[in-house]
Amino acid sequence: MPPRHSNKEEKPFLKKIAPYLLIFGVLVASFIFSRVIPNAGAAFRTFPEGLYLTVALIFAIGFGTRKFSKKVFIPSFVLAILMGIALQPLFSSLTENFSTLSIINEFLAALILFGSGVEMPWHSFKKYFGPVASLALFGMLVSVLVFALILEALTNIAGIDIPASSFLLMAAILAAVEPSAIIPMFKKLRFADRKIKDVAIAEGAVNDVTGTVITRFFLVGALAVSGEGKTVLDTFIPLLRREHFDMFALEIIWGVVVGIIGAKILSMWYNAETTERDNPALFFAVPIFSYALGSIIGGSGYLAAFVAGLLYQTSTSTRNVAHFFETFNSHLVVPVIFVLLGAVIPIPALVQTAAIGIIASLLFMFVVRPLVVFSSLVPWMFGQNRQFTFSEYLFLSTIRETGGVSAVLLLIIASQGVAGIDYIFGIGFWVIFMTLIVEPPLTPWLTQKLKLAEPIEE
Repeated sequence: MPPRHSNKEEKPFLKKIAPYLLIFGVLVASFIFSRVIPNAGAAFRTFPEGLYLTVALIFAIGFGTRKFSKKVFIPSFVLAILMGIALQPLFSSLTENFSTLSIINEFLAALILFGSGVEMPWHSFKKYFGPVASLALFGMLVSVLVFALILEALTNIAGIDIPASSFLLMAAILAAVEPSAIIPMFKKLRFADRKIKDVAIAEGAVNDVTGTVITRFFLVGALAVSGEGKTVLDTFIPLLRREHFDMFALEIIWGVVVGIIGAKILSMWYNAETTERDNPALFFAVPIFSYALGSIIGGSGYLAAFVAGLLYQTSTSTRNVAHFFETFNSHLVVPVIFVLLGAVIPIPALVQTAAIGIIASLLFMFVVRPLVVFSSLVPWMFGQNRQFTFSEYLFLSTIRETGGVSAVLLLIIASQGVAGIDYIFGIGFWVIFMTLIVEPPLTPWLTQKLKLAEPIEE
């Protein structure tokens, strides 16, 4: 006979798997409801009431996925993507209009990038500017080229025909490191030297911006030379022309100038004695204004929004406003982006690119990322300039989460008429999805194994 306590051992196991079974049941029921039940989505396709229902549903999904993610080892962003896929027909009134979808995502991206700047302490940014800039600029170009070559090789093996310019564009979109799912893990760890934590967060913040700027650079440049080469290298080399770099430099300069203006507006308003410092209005107005003005005058609107947030450092009197804005972004804006990503992904392309996407994502995390880190930080490896231990290099080499900004860029280019867009969406989805699954649990485990941090007892 089995021991009498066997039932006691089964109950904890059932409790552990119950949330996963519930999530699976909700996903299956949502998929069936939206596709099988007659006229299930009719109410969502009416105008304008259907649009209101769609927006309300997206917000509700964002709330629900965040709540359920606390009970399972699945990030809320992953659950949001899966719910977007399950309920695709209900979002058709929004996702079928790519122009509107692009405008919405540009608006949301401006808020995310401004928030990245606000969250990045200026003193840490200045202190580690050299390594961070090298990772975010030189490392970004290395990442784009190497990953584009990997994608080219994988699709050639699979017999999928995609133009070389699309490989470069896809690699640029996915090259941004945005540790939105990793930062909550950092809050549960006590680092022996917080330098490595600051560098990781700073790189993520700056990479948000460089990812958007370089994606635009490759989109414009790749389309201009699309007929000049048949391989990634043939297409990449012409992009290194002087006129393309001049255009790139002007975007950065004007973006910084507009960002400084935005930061000055924030500073003047919130430092005024008669100001209501709990009023968050300008935290929304300034990034939108900066993005619009920067784009109008030929600069990077995304960079302008980021610089405005970076240069305006919140004080004790405006901490409540900054906290509200951070909560708004993390609880509302980012979940909306991932729901929309799932809602717009072509399921046939998702299935067709599953093998390539999963292999590409693993190579992206564990081959491309280490190459980027060790090649970018060579000046800080030896002699008097040495700033990091081998364990810290290894730690940085395994942080490779591609998140909200990459999802936004995927959604934005949907309306650009890029060749092979279904495959770009499919492979891009798998890279984002896999990094969101692998990196959040890997990071705390690795920091403890490398003895860089210890968990904070709650």
